[in-house]
Amino acid sequence: MSYDLYFWRSGAAEDPRRLADRLADEKADGLVPDERVLAFRAELLRRWPDLDDMIAPWHHDLGWRQPWGEGGLVDRFVALALPYGWEAMSALPVLAGSYGLDLYDPQSEQLVPPASLPQDRAVRDDVARVEGWVTEDHVVRLFRQISAYVGYAYDDLDEAALVGALDDTSDEVVDGWFEYPLAGTPTLVVRLALSPGSAVVNVRVEGTMDLVLATRIETALDLL
Repeated sequence: MSYDLYFWRSGAAEDPRRLADRLADEKADGLVPDERVLAFRAELLRRWPDLDDMIAPWHHDLGWRQPWGEGGLVDRFVALALPYGWEAMSALPVLAGSYGLDLYDPQSEQLVPPASLPQDRAVRDDVARVEGWVTEDHVVRLFRQISAYVGYAYDDLDEAALVGALDDTSDEVVDGWFEYPLAGTPTLVVRLALSPGSAVVNVRVEGTMDLVLATRIETALDLL
C-alpha cells in the first residue's frame, strides 16, 4: 500500500482535493508549465535515486522505467507513491517549499504551501560543479539560459566571444577546455570542450551554487 503525495506550483489549486483527483487520472489542464517543477523533480531523483520507481509523470530521466503518466505533463506537477514510513518523508515539504511548490497530502487532505514553513528550515547544500552536454547549435541558448538564472546581462559581445572558441577544444585533453566567466550572482565559470569526432559539447559549470540554481542548470542541460 502506498502513500501518495502531489506537488504543484504554489497557489495553483483552489480545490486541492479535486486537483489531486484529476492528476491521478493524468488530467493536468488546469496547471501551467513551470520550470521549478522540473527542477524539483530533478533534485528528488538526485537525492533519492530509488524514487524512479515511485515518481510520476513519466519523463526520459527515468530511462526504461515507466511508473505511469505522460511525459508532456512533467513540468506541471510531481506525484509520488511512497511506501509508508519512507525515510525522508519529513524533508519533502521543506524541499518543495524551496522551489516554490505546494505539497498536497490526499490521505490527510492537508495542503502545505511554502509560506507555512519555518524560514530557518531552508534546504541548502552548496554545489561546486554541474556537468552535462549539449550539441554545438545549443551552446548559445545554454549561455543565455544560465545568464538569466544568475542575472548576467548576456549580449552580442558575449556571443561574438564564442565564435570559433570551440574549434581547438577537446574533452580528452586536460587543458583542452574553453573557459568563459558569467559575472552574475553568483559568478560562474562555464567550461566547454568538444568530444572529438562529434557535435557533442561537454559542459562544466563551476562556482558556488545552491541546490536550486544547480538543479535549474542541470535541467537546462537535460532539455537542450
